[in-house]
Formats: sequence, C-alpha cells, structure tokens
Amino acid sequence: MDLRKLTNAAMMTAIAVIMTLIGVYIPPLFVLFFLIPVPVAITCIRSSKSYAIASSFAVFIVNVIFVDIATAFISLFFAFQGLVMGYLILKKRRASETVIDTSIVSIFGIVIILYLTKVAFKINVFDLFFKTIDISTKEVLSIYQGHPNFSAIRSNLLAVQEILKMTLPASILVTVVAVILVNYIIISKVLKTQRVYIEALPPFEEWKMPYITGWIFIGVLLYQYFLKQPEAITTNIIALLSLGFTLGGLAVVRYYLIHRLKMKSLAANLILVFLFLFPLTSWLLFVIGIVDTSMNLRKYMN
Repeated sequence: MDLRKLTNAAMMTAIAVIMTLIGVYIPPLFVLFFLIPVPVAITCIRSSKSYAIASSFAVFIVNVIFVDIATAFISLFFAFQGLVMGYLILKKRRASETVIDTSIVSIFGIVIILYLTKVAFKINVFDLFFKTIDISTKEVLSIYQGHPNFSAIRSNLLAVQEILKMTLPASILVTVVAVILVNYIIISKVLKTQRVYIEALPPFEEWKMPYITGWIFIGVLLYQYFLKQPEAITTNIIALLSLGFTLGGLAVVRYYLIHRLKMKSLAANLILVFLFLFPLTSWLLFVIGIVDTSMNLRKYMN
C-alpha cells in the first residue's frame, strides 16, 4: 500500500465531506456542493480509481447519516462526475473531450435518477418544478392585482412561465456543462500547485461555435416558422444555440479588446458583462456569434 496515495485520498475525502456538509447547512455557501467533483477527481488522478470510488461512497454515507437520502444521492451524482473527469484525465483525453464526455454521462445520469425517483418514490421532479413556477407566478400576480396595466403584466408573466417550462431541458443541459467547466478549471489549477499538469481549456476569447451550428439554427428556425406554434424540441435547440452564439460573440469581443486594444483582462470582463446584460448589445453579440461560425472574425483582428 502506497502511504502517500492513501494520505492524499484521505485528505481529499475529508475535504469532499466538509464541502457537502457546509453546502447543506450554510445556505450562502451552497455552491460548495457543486464542487464535490474536484476532490474526487484529484483523488482519482493522484491516488487511484479505487480510492476515488471509496471517496465517493464515503461522501454518500456521510450524507445519509447527517442529512437525508435524497441529498446523499445528489452528492453521489456529483462525486460520480468527479470520478468520470478524473478517469478521463488519467486516460490523457483532451480538455474539451473530457468536458463533453462528462457532460454526456451526466445527462444520462440525470435521466436515470429522475426515472428512479419517479418509480421508487413516486416523485415527479418536473411536476414539482412546474407547480413551484405556478405558485410563484400567482404570488407575483397578486402583488400587481390593482395595477392599471395588470392585464399586460399577467400576459407577459404567463408567457415567461410557459417559456421557462418549455426550456427546462435546455436549462438543465446548460447548468450541467457550466458546473463541469468550472470544476475542470479548478481541478487543473489545484493540480498545477501540486506540479501535476493537465491540458487547460482554451482561453474564452478563442471559443467558437462550429460552422454546422449556424445551418442547424437556420433550419430549426424555418421548421418552427412553418410549424406555426412552439414545439419543445425546436424551442430548446433554439435556446441552446442562441446562448452559444451569444457566448461566441462575447469571445470575439473579448479577443478584440485584449489583442487589439491591449485592454486589461478585468476591464474587458466588466465590458463583456455590460454588453451581455444590455438587450440591444446582447442581440448584437448573438449576430456576431453567428457570423463568426463561418468567417472566424479573429483572423481579421491580427
């Protein structure tokens, strides 16, 4: 038995357990719960897959004892993400492949969990989510009950409610990918302090949507137009691609600010946040992202 590997696994397991308990019992720090993959992945890379599996189940058992079975399964899911990432990194997979493959496995895991939850506990998570939205909408409408433009407010809120319900799959996918991206970045930085180097993700300013996505977007828009009414699948595809193109536009603008205008990273990031939040500039970013899929605008900035 390698004492160094055992010590590293024990430390990482302890950190994972502490993160889960803090995330559960201190609401402002709930984000730590989403970072459970970090210590599990590091255990897999620095110790072994067996230690990482044992660490995952240790997190699960602690949550069963100190929290509840539902939280325990959620923590096990995040630990499993770390196990997958650690395994793929050990196999020398590229950073982008690791993120994509882990995302695919995670989506399948979510589907399985939702199915088992419905079968074993008779709980439909989607129904609970929809009921929560309905209750929130009614509470907001009750606040504006006497407003002169109540009918317009009610119409807009109901429209937003339907969009939220319809785009739930896209929201889940975006959340999963975002969590995995953040965890991968943290894993690479932590390992770097331990002189273990893995491939880093490309800088944000080099992110670019694939060429084919532009044609997919046009095709889906045309299909939706002739369909005459919203459809769940096409609506989610449009939502995902729209977000992707907007991020692509942000990447192009960041590239211009940093490489052409020689702006500091912090200042560039603040400008990007403003551009993303302002409706008109957000729409322009979306257009830039679509154009970038075919023209690669960065080559005109060098």
